[in-house]
Amino acid sequence: MNVLAPIVVFTYNRPEHTLRTINALLMNPLANESDIIIYSDSARTANHNKAVDEVRSYLSELTGFRSIKVIHRDKNFGLAESIIQGVTEVLQQSEKVIVLEDDMVVSPYFLEYMNEALEQFVDDDRVISVHGYVYPVDIELPEAFFLPGADCWGWATWRRGWALFNSDGQYLLDELVRRQLIQEFDYNGAYPFLKMLKDQIKGKNDSWAIRWHASACLANKLTLYPGRSLVNNIGNDSSGTHCVTSEDFDVGLSQSSINLKNVIVEVSPIALEAFEYYYKKNNTWRKQFINIVLSFLKMNHIKAKTKDWLPPVLHSYIKRFVGIENNTSFEGSYNTWEEADALCNGYGNMDILEKVLSATMKVKNGEAVYERDSVIFDQIEYSWPVLTGLMCAAAQNSGCLKVLDFGGSLGSSYFENRLFLNSLPNFSWNVVEQTHFVVAGKKHIQDKYLRFFETIDDCVQDIKPNAILLSSVLQYLRDPGKIIDTLIKIGSDVILIDRTIVNSNSVNNIYIQHVPSTIYSASYPCYSLSESWLLNRIGKTYDMAADFTSLDFPALRGINSEFKGYIFKKRA
Repeated sequence: MNVLAPIVVFTYNRPEHTLRTINALLMNPLANESDIIIYSDSARTANHNKAVDEVRSYLSELTGFRSIKVIHRDKNFGLAESIIQGVTEVLQQSEKVIVLEDDMVVSPYFLEYMNEALEQFVDDDRVISVHGYVYPVDIELPEAFFLPGADCWGWATWRRGWALFNSDGQYLLDELVRRQLIQEFDYNGAYPFLKMLKDQIKGKNDSWAIRWHASACLANKLTLYPGRSLVNNIGNDSSGTHCVTSEDFDVGLSQSSINLKNVIVEVSPIALEAFEYYYKKNNTWRKQFINIVLSFLKMNHIKAKTKDWLPPVLHSYIKRFVGIENNTSFEGSYNTWEEADALCNGYGNMDILEKVLSATMKVKNGEAVYERDSVIFDQIEYSWPVLTGLMCAAAQNSGCLKVLDFGGSLGSSYFENRLFLNSLPNFSWNVVEQTHFVVAGKKHIQDKYLRFFETIDDCVQDIKPNAILLSSVLQYLRDPGKIIDTLIKIGSDVILIDRTIVNSNSVNNIYIQHVPSTIYSASYPCYSLSESWLLNRIGKTYDMAADFTSLDFPALRGINSEFKGYIFKKRA
Protein backbone atom coordinates (compact mmCIF):
# COMPACT_ATOMS: atom_id res chain seq x y z
CA MET A 1 0.00 0.00 0.00
CA ASN A 2 1.26 3.48 -0.84
CA VAL A 3 1.29 6.50 1.48
CA LEU A 4 -1.84 6.45 3.60
CA ALA A 5 -4.43 9.19 3.25
CA PRO A 6 -4.61 11.73 6.07
CA ILE A 7 -7.73 11.55 8.22
CA VAL A 8 -9.60 14.78 8.87
CA VAL A 9 -12.16 14.88 11.70
CA PHE A 10 -14.55 17.75 12.44
CA THR A 11 -15.59 18.27 16.05
CA TYR A 12 -17.66 20.74 18.01
CA ASN A 13 -19.32 20.34 21.40
CA ARG A 14 -19.94 16.61 21.88
CA PRO A 15 -17.12 15.17 23.98
CA GLU A 16 -18.69 11.70 24.36
CA HIS A 17 -19.34 11.35 20.63
CA THR A 18 -15.84 12.56 19.83
CA LEU A 19 -14.33 10.05 22.26
CA ARG A 20 -16.21 7.15 20.71
CA THR A 21 -15.30 8.26 17.17
CA ILE A 22 -11.60 8.55 17.95
CA ASN A 23 -11.48 5.32 19.96
CA ALA A 24 -13.06 3.44 17.06
CA LEU A 25 -10.46 4.87 14.68
CA LEU A 26 -7.72 3.75 17.03
CA MET A 27 -8.99 0.16 16.79
CA ASN A 28 -7.96 0.20 13.12
CA PRO A 29 -4.54 -1.46 12.59
CA LEU A 30 -3.58 1.37 10.23
CA ALA A 31 -4.26 4.12 12.79
CA ASN A 32 -0.67 4.30 14.03
CA GLU A 33 0.51 4.75 10.43
CA SER A 34 -2.00 7.50 9.67
CA ASP A 35 -1.83 11.27 10.08
CA ILE A 36 -4.92 12.85 11.65
CA ILE A 37 -6.02 16.47 11.43
CA ILE A 38 -8.82 17.56 13.74
CA TYR A 39 -10.78 20.78 13.33
CA SER A 40 -12.32 21.96 16.58
CA ASP A 41 -15.01 24.57 15.96
CA SER A 42 -15.48 27.47 18.36
CA ALA A 43 -18.59 27.85 20.48
CA ARG A 44 -21.61 29.35 18.73
CA THR A 45 -23.10 30.54 22.03
CA ALA A 46 -21.71 31.03 25.53
CA ASN A 47 -23.50 27.98 26.91
CA HIS A 48 -21.52 25.79 24.50
CA ASN A 49 -18.14 26.96 25.83
CA LYS A 50 -17.83 24.24 28.46
CA ALA A 51 -18.53 21.38 26.09
CA VAL A 52 -16.14 22.79 23.47
CA ASP A 53 -13.44 23.07 26.14
CA GLU A 54 -14.02 19.45 27.16
CA VAL A 55 -13.55 18.32 23.58
CA ARG A 56 -10.34 20.33 23.24
CA SER A 57 -9.00 19.04 26.53
CA TYR A 58 -9.47 15.47 25.37
CA LEU A 59 -7.83 16.20 22.02
CA SER A 60 -4.81 17.81 23.69
CA GLU A 61 -3.85 14.45 25.23
CA LEU A 62 -4.59 12.31 22.19
CA THR A 63 -2.05 9.69 21.08
CA GLY A 64 -2.00 6.61 18.87
CA PHE A 65 -1.70 8.12 15.38
CA ARG A 66 1.42 8.70 13.26
CA SER A 67 0.93 12.45 13.72
CA ILE A 68 -1.80 14.56 15.30
CA LYS A 69 -2.69 18.14 14.40
CA VAL A 70 -5.54 19.93 16.17
CA ILE A 71 -6.80 23.19 14.68
CA HIS A 72 -8.77 25.38 17.07
CA ARG A 73 -11.15 27.67 15.23
CA ASP A 74 -11.13 31.14 16.73
CA LYS A 75 -14.72 31.73 15.65
CA ASN A 76 -17.72 29.53 15.01
CA PHE A 77 -17.62 28.33 11.43
CA GLY A 78 -20.60 26.03 11.56
CA LEU A 79 -20.47 22.50 10.19
CA ALA A 80 -20.80 23.31 6.49
CA GLU A 81 -18.20 26.06 6.30
CA SER A 82 -15.86 24.12 8.56
CA ILE A 83 -15.98 21.01 6.38
CA ILE A 84 -15.76 22.88 3.07
CA GLN A 85 -12.80 24.95 4.19
CA GLY A 86 -11.10 22.14 6.12
CA VAL A 87 -11.27 19.57 3.30
CA THR A 88 -10.06 22.20 0.85
CA GLU A 89 -7.10 23.07 3.09
CA VAL A 90 -6.06 19.44 3.58
CA LEU A 91 -6.28 18.69 -0.14
CA GLN A 92 -4.00 21.62 -0.91
CA GLN A 93 -1.30 19.65 0.87
CA SER A 94 -2.36 16.09 0.04
CA GLU A 95 -3.72 14.29 -3.03
CA LYS A 96 -6.34 12.42 -1.00
CA VAL A 97 -8.23 12.61 2.27
CA ILE A 98 -10.51 10.57 4.55
CA VAL A 99 -13.29 12.63 6.17
CA LEU A 100 -15.23 11.98 9.38
CA GLU A 101 -17.47 14.01 11.62
CA ASP A 102 -17.43 13.58 15.38
CA ASP A 103 -20.35 11.14 15.46
CA MET A 104 -19.06 8.46 13.08
CA VAL A 105 -18.06 5.20 14.77
CA VAL A 106 -16.08 3.06 12.34
CA SER A 107 -15.26 -0.61 11.89
CA PRO A 108 -11.71 -1.86 12.54
CA TYR A 109 -11.53 -2.37 8.76
CA PHE A 110 -12.54 1.16 7.84
CA LEU A 111 -9.08 2.58 7.17
CA GLU A 112 -8.00 -0.51 5.23
CA TYR A 113 -11.03 -0.20 2.94
CA MET A 114 -10.65 3.55 2.47
CA ASN A 115 -6.97 3.45 1.65
CA GLU A 116 -7.25 0.44 -0.68
CA ALA A 117 -10.11 2.09 -2.57
CA LEU A 118 -8.30 5.43 -2.80
CA GLU A 119 -5.30 3.66 -4.27
CA GLN A 120 -7.26 1.38 -6.59
CA PHE A 121 -9.37 4.13 -8.19
CA VAL A 122 -6.95 7.04 -7.96
CA ASP A 123 -6.71 7.37 -11.76
CA ASP A 124 -10.29 6.43 -12.60
CA ASP A 125 -12.01 9.68 -13.46
CA ARG A 126 -15.45 8.03 -13.26
CA VAL A 127 -15.10 7.74 -9.48
CA ILE A 128 -15.47 10.86 -7.35
CA SER A 129 -15.41 9.41 -3.83
CA VAL A 130 -15.44 6.42 -1.51
CA HIS A 131 -18.14 5.95 1.14
CA GLY A 132 -18.04 3.89 4.31
CA TYR A 133 -21.66 3.81 5.46
CA VAL A 134 -24.38 1.68 3.85
CA TYR A 135 -28.07 1.77 4.78
CA PRO A 136 -29.66 -1.20 6.57
CA VAL A 137 -31.45 -2.44 3.45
CA ASP A 138 -33.49 -5.63 3.43
CA ILE A 139 -31.47 -7.55 0.83
CA GLU A 140 -27.91 -8.81 0.59
CA LEU A 141 -25.77 -6.32 -1.30
CA PRO A 142 -22.73 -7.00 -3.48
CA GLU A 143 -19.37 -7.06 -1.68
CA ALA A 144 -18.76 -3.55 -2.98
CA PHE A 145 -20.65 -1.49 -5.55
CA PHE A 146 -21.02 1.89 -7.19
CA LEU A 147 -23.92 4.35 -7.09
CA PRO A 148 -24.31 7.77 -8.69
CA GLY A 149 -23.60 10.97 -6.78
CA ALA A 150 -21.80 11.32 -3.45
CA ASP A 151 -22.51 10.75 0.23
CA CYS A 152 -21.34 12.14 3.56
CA TRP A 153 -21.15 9.61 6.43
CA GLY A 154 -17.53 8.55 6.52
CA TRP A 155 -16.09 9.25 3.08
CA ALA A 156 -12.93 9.91 1.15
CA THR A 157 -11.93 11.64 -2.06
CA TRP A 158 -9.02 12.90 -4.08
CA ARG A 159 -7.97 16.44 -4.94
CA ARG A 160 -9.39 15.88 -8.44
CA GLY A 161 -12.74 14.81 -6.96
CA TRP A 162 -13.11 17.70 -4.53
CA ALA A 163 -12.23 20.12 -7.33
CA LEU A 164 -15.69 19.37 -8.74
CA PHE A 165 -17.43 20.57 -5.56
CA ASN A 166 -19.52 23.70 -6.14
CA SER A 167 -20.86 25.55 -3.10
CA ASP A 168 -23.36 27.60 -5.13
CA GLY A 169 -26.68 25.86 -4.49
CA GLN A 170 -28.63 27.99 -6.95
CA TYR A 171 -26.22 27.17 -9.77
CA LEU A 172 -26.46 23.48 -8.93
CA LEU A 173 -30.26 23.57 -8.94
CA ASP A 174 -30.43 25.46 -12.22
CA GLU A 175 -28.09 22.99 -13.90
CA LEU A 176 -29.97 19.95 -12.57
CA VAL A 177 -33.19 21.35 -14.02
CA ARG A 178 -31.59 22.42 -17.30
CA ARG A 179 -30.00 19.01 -17.85
CA GLN A 180 -33.17 17.18 -16.72
CA LEU A 181 -31.30 15.30 -13.99
CA ILE A 182 -33.84 15.73 -11.17
CA GLN A 183 -34.99 12.10 -11.42
CA GLU A 184 -31.47 10.72 -11.03
CA PHE A 185 -30.63 13.28 -8.34
CA ASP A 186 -33.65 12.18 -6.27
CA TYR A 187 -32.86 8.48 -6.73
CA ASN A 188 -35.84 8.10 -9.03
CA GLY A 189 -38.03 10.11 -6.71
CA ALA A 190 -37.27 7.94 -3.69
CA TYR A 191 -35.86 10.72 -1.50
CA PRO A 192 -36.39 14.53 -1.49
CA PHE A 193 -32.81 15.57 -2.25
CA LEU A 194 -34.22 18.29 -4.48
CA LYS A 195 -36.18 19.72 -1.57
CA MET A 196 -33.03 19.67 0.57
CA LEU A 197 -31.16 21.62 -2.09
CA LYS A 198 -33.97 24.15 -2.42
CA ASP A 199 -34.06 24.54 1.37
CA GLN A 200 -30.30 25.13 1.38
CA ILE A 201 -30.74 27.90 -1.18
CA LYS A 202 -33.52 29.45 0.93
CA GLY A 203 -31.32 29.28 4.03
CA LYS A 204 -33.51 26.71 5.78
CA ASN A 205 -30.47 24.44 6.09
CA ASP A 206 -26.76 24.88 5.57
CA SER A 207 -25.98 21.46 4.17
CA TRP A 208 -22.65 21.03 2.43
CA ALA A 209 -23.53 17.38 1.75
CA ILE A 210 -26.50 18.12 -0.55
CA ARG A 211 -24.21 20.36 -2.60
CA TRP A 212 -21.56 17.64 -2.70
CA HIS A 213 -24.15 15.14 -3.97
CA ALA A 214 -25.44 17.64 -6.54
CA SER A 215 -21.94 18.45 -7.74
CA ALA A 216 -21.19 14.75 -8.23
CA CYS A 217 -24.46 14.15 -10.08
CA LEU A 218 -23.84 17.05 -12.45
CA ALA A 219 -20.37 15.69 -13.19
CA ASN A 220 -21.87 12.22 -13.81
CA LYS A 221 -19.60 10.65 -11.21
CA LEU A 222 -19.88 7.52 -9.09
CA THR A 223 -19.19 6.71 -5.45
CA LEU A 224 -17.95 3.36 -4.14
CA TYR A 225 -19.89 1.75 -1.27
CA PRO A 226 -19.13 -1.35 0.82
CA GLY A 227 -21.64 -4.17 0.89
CA ARG A 228 -21.43 -4.17 4.71
CA SER A 229 -21.34 -0.93 6.62
CA LEU A 230 -18.02 0.24 7.99
CA VAL A 231 -19.56 3.30 9.65
CA ASN A 232 -22.39 3.82 12.12
CA ASN A 233 -23.77 7.30 12.77
CA ILE A 234 -24.24 7.72 16.52
CA GLY A 235 -25.43 11.30 16.11
CA ASN A 236 -29.09 10.51 15.42
CA ASP A 237 -29.93 11.39 19.01
CA SER A 238 -30.81 15.06 18.38
CA SER A 239 -27.28 16.10 19.35
CA GLY A 240 -26.09 16.90 15.81
CA THR A 241 -26.55 19.89 13.55
CA HIS A 242 -28.87 18.17 11.07
CA CYS A 243 -29.97 15.12 13.04
CA VAL A 244 -33.12 14.09 14.85
CA THR A 245 -33.72 11.15 17.13
CA SER A 246 -34.03 8.04 14.98
CA GLU A 247 -33.00 4.40 14.92
CA ASP A 248 -33.77 4.01 11.21
CA PHE A 249 -30.12 4.39 10.23
CA ASP A 250 -28.51 2.19 12.86
CA VAL A 251 -26.32 -0.55 11.44
CA GLY A 252 -24.01 -3.24 12.69
CA LEU A 253 -20.37 -2.67 11.78
CA SER A 254 -18.63 -5.14 9.52
CA GLN A 255 -16.16 -7.31 11.37
CA SER A 256 -14.35 -8.38 8.23
CA SER A 257 -12.57 -6.58 5.42
CA ILE A 258 -14.18 -5.62 2.13
CA ASN A 259 -12.82 -7.37 -0.97
CA LEU A 260 -12.40 -4.86 -3.79
CA LYS A 261 -10.80 -7.17 -6.35
CA ASN A 262 -13.85 -7.83 -8.53
CA VAL A 263 -15.84 -4.62 -8.20
CA ILE A 264 -16.95 -3.19 -11.55
CA VAL A 265 -17.07 0.57 -12.06
CA GLU A 266 -20.72 0.91 -13.03
CA VAL A 267 -23.99 1.55 -11.21
CA SER A 268 -25.21 -1.57 -9.41
CA PRO A 269 -28.90 -2.09 -10.32
CA ILE A 270 -29.45 -4.29 -7.25
CA ALA A 271 -27.98 -1.74 -4.85
CA LEU A 272 -29.75 1.16 -6.56
CA GLU A 273 -33.14 -0.50 -6.21
CA ALA A 274 -32.38 -1.45 -2.60
CA PHE A 275 -31.44 2.14 -1.76
CA GLU A 276 -34.51 3.51 -3.53
CA TYR A 277 -36.75 1.12 -1.64
CA TYR A 278 -35.09 1.99 1.66
CA TYR A 279 -35.44 5.72 1.00
CA LYS A 280 -39.12 5.36 0.15
CA LYS A 281 -39.80 3.10 3.14
CA ASN A 282 -38.34 5.65 5.53
CA ASN A 283 -39.51 8.77 3.76
CA THR A 284 -42.73 9.09 5.76
CA TRP A 285 -43.00 12.87 5.65
CA ARG A 286 -44.30 12.81 2.12
CA LYS A 287 -47.03 10.26 2.84
CA GLN A 288 -48.15 12.21 5.89
CA PHE A 289 -48.20 15.47 3.96
CA ILE A 290 -50.24 14.05 1.11
CA ASN A 291 -52.78 12.49 3.49
CA ILE A 292 -53.18 15.76 5.36
CA VAL A 293 -53.68 17.74 2.15
CA LEU A 294 -56.17 15.24 0.74
CA SER A 295 -58.13 15.11 3.99
CA PHE A 296 -58.13 18.89 4.06
CA LEU A 297 -59.49 19.14 0.52
CA LYS A 298 -62.21 16.55 1.17
CA MET A 299 -63.79 18.64 3.96
CA ASN A 300 -67.12 19.91 2.57
CA HIS A 301 -66.81 23.44 3.83
CA ILE A 302 -63.31 23.66 2.39
CA LYS A 303 -64.45 22.37 -1.00
CA ALA A 304 -67.02 25.11 -1.27
CA LYS A 305 -64.40 27.78 -0.74
CA THR A 306 -61.48 26.49 -2.79
CA LYS A 307 -62.31 28.58 -5.84
CA ASP A 308 -62.24 31.75 -3.78
CA TRP A 309 -58.73 31.40 -2.40
CA LEU A 310 -56.77 28.90 -4.48
CA PRO A 311 -54.59 30.02 -7.42
CA PRO A 312 -56.38 29.29 -10.73
CA VAL A 313 -53.87 26.66 -11.84
CA LEU A 314 -54.15 24.76 -8.54
CA HIS A 315 -57.92 25.02 -8.59
CA SER A 316 -57.99 23.51 -12.09
CA TYR A 317 -55.94 20.56 -10.82
CA ILE A 318 -58.23 19.98 -7.88
CA LYS A 319 -61.25 19.97 -10.20
CA ARG A 320 -59.64 16.98 -11.96
CA PHE A 321 -60.04 14.83 -8.85
CA VAL A 322 -62.93 12.52 -9.74
CA GLY A 323 -63.53 9.96 -7.01
CA ILE A 324 -65.22 6.56 -6.92
CA GLU A 325 -66.46 4.61 -3.96
CA ASN A 326 -62.93 4.07 -2.62
CA ASN A 327 -61.84 7.65 -3.48
CA THR A 328 -59.09 6.65 -5.90
CA SER A 329 -58.40 9.76 -7.94
CA PHE A 330 -56.25 11.22 -10.69
CA GLU A 331 -54.60 14.62 -10.59
CA GLY A 332 -52.91 16.48 -13.42
CA SER A 333 -51.79 16.63 -16.07
CA TYR A 334 -48.02 17.16 -15.73
CA ASN A 335 -45.40 18.11 -18.28
CA THR A 336 -42.85 15.46 -17.31
CA TRP A 337 -42.72 12.19 -15.41
CA GLU A 338 -40.11 13.69 -13.08
CA GLU A 339 -42.36 16.58 -12.18
CA ALA A 340 -45.16 14.23 -11.16
CA ASP A 341 -42.88 11.75 -9.42
CA ALA A 342 -41.41 14.44 -7.18
CA LEU A 343 -44.88 14.84 -5.62
CA CYS A 344 -45.50 11.12 -5.03
CA ASN A 345 -44.61 8.65 -2.31
CA GLY A 346 -44.35 5.78 -4.79
CA TYR A 347 -45.11 2.08 -4.80
CA GLY A 348 -42.12 1.02 -2.70
CA ASN A 349 -43.63 1.61 0.75
CA MET A 350 -43.22 -1.44 2.98
CA ASP A 351 -46.87 -1.10 4.08
CA ILE A 352 -47.96 -1.89 0.53
CA LEU A 353 -45.92 -5.07 0.37
CA GLU A 354 -47.16 -6.17 3.80
CA LYS A 355 -50.81 -5.68 2.82
CA VAL A 356 -50.42 -7.41 -0.54
CA LEU A 357 -48.51 -10.28 1.06
CA SER A 358 -51.11 -10.73 3.79
CA ALA A 359 -53.95 -10.81 1.26
CA THR A 360 -52.08 -13.14 -1.11
CA MET A 361 -51.25 -15.58 1.70
CA LYS A 362 -54.96 -15.81 2.50
CA VAL A 363 -55.68 -16.69 -1.13
CA LYS A 364 -52.85 -19.22 -1.25
CA ASN A 365 -54.00 -20.87 1.97
CA GLY A 366 -57.62 -21.06 0.84
CA GLU A 367 -58.86 -18.44 3.31
CA ALA A 368 -59.90 -16.09 0.50
CA VAL A 369 -60.99 -16.53 -3.11
CA TYR A 370 -59.18 -13.73 -4.89
CA GLU A 371 -56.96 -10.72 -4.25
CA ARG A 372 -56.13 -7.64 -6.28
CA ASP A 373 -54.04 -4.70 -5.01
CA SER A 374 -54.29 -6.15 -1.46
CA VAL A 375 -58.13 -6.07 -1.59
CA ILE A 376 -59.85 -9.41 -0.98
CA PHE A 377 -62.89 -10.28 -3.12
CA ASP A 378 -65.77 -12.65 -2.45
CA GLN A 379 -65.56 -14.02 -5.97
CA ILE A 380 -63.01 -13.98 -8.76
CA GLU A 381 -63.48 -11.24 -11.33
CA TYR A 382 -62.25 -13.15 -14.36
CA SER A 383 -60.78 -11.41 -17.37
CA TRP A 384 -62.12 -13.88 -19.91
CA PRO A 385 -60.25 -12.28 -22.83
CA VAL A 386 -56.94 -12.71 -20.97
CA LEU A 387 -57.75 -16.34 -20.22
CA THR A 388 -58.66 -16.81 -23.88
CA GLY A 389 -55.30 -15.39 -24.94
CA LEU A 390 -53.44 -17.67 -22.54
CA MET A 391 -55.30 -20.73 -23.83
CA CYS A 392 -54.52 -19.64 -27.37
CA ALA A 393 -50.80 -19.64 -26.57
CA ALA A 394 -51.10 -23.07 -24.97
CA ALA A 395 -53.00 -24.45 -27.98
CA GLN A 396 -50.24 -23.28 -30.32
CA ASN A 397 -47.68 -25.18 -28.24
CA SER A 398 -49.34 -28.57 -27.60
CA GLY A 399 -50.60 -27.58 -24.17
CA CYS A 400 -47.36 -25.91 -23.08
CA LEU A 401 -47.85 -22.52 -21.45
CA LYS A 402 -44.93 -20.47 -20.13
CA VAL A 403 -46.16 -17.07 -18.93
CA LEU A 404 -43.97 -14.02 -18.28
CA ASP A 405 -46.09 -11.78 -16.06
CA PHE A 406 -44.30 -8.42 -16.02
CA GLY A 407 -45.17 -6.38 -12.92
CA GLY A 408 -47.33 -9.21 -11.62
CA SER A 409 -47.14 -8.31 -7.91
CA LEU A 410 -47.19 -11.54 -5.87
CA GLY A 411 -48.98 -13.53 -8.54
CA SER A 412 -52.47 -11.99 -8.45
CA SER A 413 -53.19 -12.95 -12.08
CA TYR A 414 -51.83 -16.46 -11.50
CA PHE A 415 -54.21 -17.08 -8.62
CA GLU A 416 -57.03 -15.57 -10.67
CA ASN A 417 -56.52 -18.08 -13.50
CA ARG A 418 -54.90 -21.14 -11.89
CA LEU A 419 -58.11 -23.18 -11.82
CA PHE A 420 -58.03 -23.32 -15.62
CA LEU A 421 -54.28 -23.52 -16.11
CA ASN A 422 -52.85 -25.93 -13.53
CA SER A 423 -54.21 -28.90 -15.49
CA LEU A 424 -52.14 -28.07 -18.57
CA PRO A 425 -49.44 -30.72 -19.25
CA ASN A 426 -46.61 -28.16 -19.14
CA PHE A 427 -47.35 -24.90 -17.30
CA SER A 428 -45.39 -22.25 -15.40
CA TRP A 429 -46.20 -18.70 -14.33
CA ASN A 430 -43.20 -16.39 -13.95
CA VAL A 431 -43.50 -12.96 -12.33
CA VAL A 432 -40.95 -10.20 -12.95
CA GLU A 433 -41.16 -7.62 -10.17
CA GLN A 434 -39.31 -5.23 -7.87
CA THR A 435 -36.68 -6.77 -5.62
CA HIS A 436 -38.64 -6.59 -2.36
CA PHE A 437 -41.65 -8.27 -3.96
CA VAL A 438 -39.43 -10.97 -5.45
CA VAL A 439 -37.79 -11.64 -2.08
CA ALA A 440 -41.20 -11.94 -0.40
CA GLY A 441 -42.60 -14.03 -3.25
CA LYS A 442 -39.78 -16.54 -3.19
CA LYS A 443 -39.99 -16.88 0.59
CA HIS A 444 -43.76 -17.09 1.08
CA ILE A 445 -45.67 -17.57 -2.19
CA GLN A 446 -43.62 -19.52 -4.75
CA ASP A 447 -44.82 -23.02 -5.64
CA LYS A 448 -44.23 -25.58 -8.39
CA TYR A 449 -46.09 -23.40 -10.92
CA LEU A 450 -45.37 -19.85 -9.71
CA ARG A 451 -41.88 -18.32 -9.63
CA PHE A 452 -40.40 -14.84 -9.22
CA PHE A 453 -37.60 -12.99 -11.02
CA GLU A 454 -36.02 -9.55 -10.63
CA THR A 455 -35.34 -8.92 -14.31
CA ILE A 456 -36.68 -9.89 -17.71
CA ASP A 457 -33.28 -11.33 -18.64
CA ASP A 458 -33.24 -13.58 -15.56
CA CYS A 459 -36.66 -14.92 -16.46
CA VAL A 460 -35.92 -15.48 -20.15
CA GLN A 461 -32.66 -17.23 -19.37
CA ASP A 462 -34.59 -19.71 -17.24
CA ILE A 463 -37.62 -20.22 -19.50
CA LYS A 464 -38.66 -19.17 -22.98
CA PRO A 465 -42.12 -17.66 -22.48
CA ASN A 466 -44.74 -18.19 -25.15
CA ALA A 467 -47.16 -15.74 -23.52
CA ILE A 468 -46.43 -12.31 -22.02
CA LEU A 469 -48.90 -10.60 -19.71
CA LEU A 470 -48.90 -6.89 -18.88
CA SER A 471 -51.76 -6.32 -16.46
CA SER A 472 -52.14 -2.86 -14.96
CA VAL A 473 -48.44 -2.10 -15.32
CA LEU A 474 -47.61 -0.16 -18.51
CA GLN A 475 -49.13 3.09 -17.25
CA TYR A 476 -46.90 3.05 -14.18
CA LEU A 477 -43.60 2.67 -16.04
CA ARG A 478 -41.44 5.72 -16.59
CA ASP A 479 -40.53 4.45 -20.07
CA PRO A 480 -43.23 1.97 -21.18
CA GLY A 481 -41.99 2.02 -24.78
CA LYS A 482 -38.61 0.63 -23.73
CA ILE A 483 -40.22 -2.26 -21.85
CA ILE A 484 -42.56 -3.00 -24.74
CA ASP A 485 -39.63 -3.14 -27.17
CA THR A 486 -37.68 -5.43 -24.83
CA LEU A 487 -40.61 -7.82 -24.48
CA ILE A 488 -41.33 -7.87 -28.22
CA LYS A 489 -37.77 -9.07 -28.88
CA ILE A 490 -38.48 -12.21 -26.83
CA GLY A 491 -40.72 -13.39 -29.66
CA SER A 492 -43.56 -14.92 -27.63
CA ASP A 493 -46.58 -16.18 -29.52
CA VAL A 494 -49.03 -13.98 -27.62
CA ILE A 495 -48.81 -10.63 -25.83
CA LEU A 496 -51.71 -9.83 -23.51
CA ILE A 497 -52.40 -6.36 -22.17
CA ASP A 498 -55.05 -5.88 -19.50
CA ARG A 499 -56.30 -3.04 -17.28
CA THR A 500 -54.22 -0.41 -19.04
CA ILE A 501 -55.16 3.28 -19.11
CA VAL A 502 -55.51 4.62 -22.65
CA ASN A 503 -56.94 7.68 -24.38
CA SER A 504 -57.95 8.59 -27.92
CA ASN A 505 -55.39 11.38 -28.20
CA SER A 506 -52.07 11.28 -30.04
CA VAL A 507 -49.93 11.81 -26.91
CA ASN A 508 -49.25 10.04 -23.63
CA ASN A 509 -50.60 12.21 -20.81
CA ILE A 510 -49.07 12.16 -17.31
CA TYR A 511 -51.11 12.22 -14.08
CA ILE A 512 -50.75 11.38 -10.41
CA GLN A 513 -52.91 8.54 -9.16
CA HIS A 514 -53.88 8.68 -5.48
CA VAL A 515 -54.80 5.42 -3.78
CA PRO A 516 -56.76 5.79 -0.52
CA SER A 517 -55.62 4.37 2.79
CA THR A 518 -58.56 1.96 2.74
CA ILE A 519 -56.54 0.04 0.13
CA TYR A 520 -53.03 1.29 0.91
CA SER A 521 -51.95 4.88 1.11
CA ALA A 522 -49.90 5.60 -2.01
CA SER A 523 -49.49 8.02 -4.86
CA TYR A 524 -47.54 7.52 -8.03
CA PRO A 525 -47.21 8.97 -11.53
CA CYS A 526 -49.17 7.25 -14.25
CA TYR A 527 -49.70 7.63 -17.95
CA SER A 528 -52.87 7.74 -19.89
CA LEU A 529 -51.31 6.13 -22.94
CA SER A 530 -52.23 7.15 -26.44
CA GLU A 531 -54.05 4.10 -27.82
CA SER A 532 -52.74 4.78 -31.33
CA TRP A 533 -49.19 5.03 -29.99
CA LEU A 534 -49.55 1.73 -28.14
CA LEU A 535 -51.07 -0.14 -31.08
CA ASN A 536 -48.52 1.19 -33.55
CA ARG A 537 -45.65 0.24 -31.25
CA ILE A 538 -46.71 -3.37 -30.86
CA GLY A 539 -48.22 -3.57 -34.35
CA LYS A 540 -44.80 -3.51 -35.98
CA THR A 541 -44.40 -7.18 -35.04
CA TYR A 542 -47.78 -8.37 -33.77
CA ASP A 543 -51.36 -8.35 -35.07
CA MET A 544 -54.15 -7.30 -32.73
CA ALA A 545 -56.58 -10.19 -32.43
CA ALA A 546 -58.99 -8.43 -30.08
CA ASP A 547 -59.47 -5.43 -27.84
CA PHE A 548 -61.82 -5.08 -24.89
CA THR A 549 -62.87 -2.80 -22.05
CA SER A 550 -61.31 -4.30 -18.95
CA LEU A 551 -62.69 -2.21 -16.08
CA ASP A 552 -65.45 0.31 -15.59
CA PHE A 553 -63.61 3.00 -13.66
CA PRO A 554 -65.56 6.28 -13.32
CA ALA A 555 -62.53 8.23 -12.09
CA LEU A 556 -60.90 7.81 -15.49
CA ARG A 557 -63.73 9.57 -17.25
CA GLY A 558 -62.61 12.78 -15.61
CA ILE A 559 -59.36 12.60 -17.57
CA ASN A 560 -61.01 11.32 -20.76
CA SER A 561 -59.46 7.87 -20.43
CA GLU A 562 -60.49 4.27 -19.88
CA PHE A 563 -59.13 0.89 -18.88
CA LYS A 564 -58.69 -1.37 -21.92
CA GLY A 565 -57.08 -4.65 -22.82
CA TYR A 566 -55.70 -6.24 -25.99
CA ILE A 567 -54.74 -9.65 -27.38
CA PHE A 568 -51.80 -9.58 -29.79
CA LYS A 569 -50.65 -12.57 -31.85
CA LYS A 570 -47.20 -12.78 -33.34
CA ARG A 571 -47.25 -12.17 -37.05
CA ALA A 572 -46.30 -15.25 -39.07
